[in-house]
Amino acid sequence: MVGAVATGLFVLAMSNPAAAAESDNAAWSDAPTGDRTCITVGNLTATACFKPYGDVIYVQDLSPDANEVYAYWQNQLRDSTGTWGTYRSGTCTYTGGAYGWGSCNKDFYEHSSSNAWGGKGSRVRVKACVNDLGDDTCSSLTVWVNNQ
Repeated sequence: MVGAVATGLFVLAMSNPAAAAESDNAAWSDAPTGDRTCITVGNLTATACFKPYGDVIYVQDLSPDANEVYAYWQNQLRDSTGTWGTYRSGTCTYTGGAYGWGSCNKDFYEHSSSNAWGGKGSRVRVKACVNDLGDDTCSSLTVWVNNQ
């Protein structure tokens, strides 16, 4: 009985679009490689990057102030009529300390493949944020980058 209930809850969660809309991850300690689009908070305390080949979000802590840093990301898909809409969004949080890098490996649709909305097209943008005790400081968002 417990297995049936758990399976039913799993199916219910998977069918709920809101359940898949947000994704928050802790970053693994990892230095960026390859081509990527980056942005830094204006006060130079955090950097966030997106690497389209491999679906990787990077975040770097640039200050020894004990505040967590995170990359906020958005993923849009194009539907069968060519209209873009937000499909997923979330954060990638790095807590490894000053001057270190972290990464979150995502699984976005490829820009050239068919997607969940019946169209072709997937793009991502990021911004860098510092969790400074209630009033987060963030950069602007990068330009949209087509996912490879």
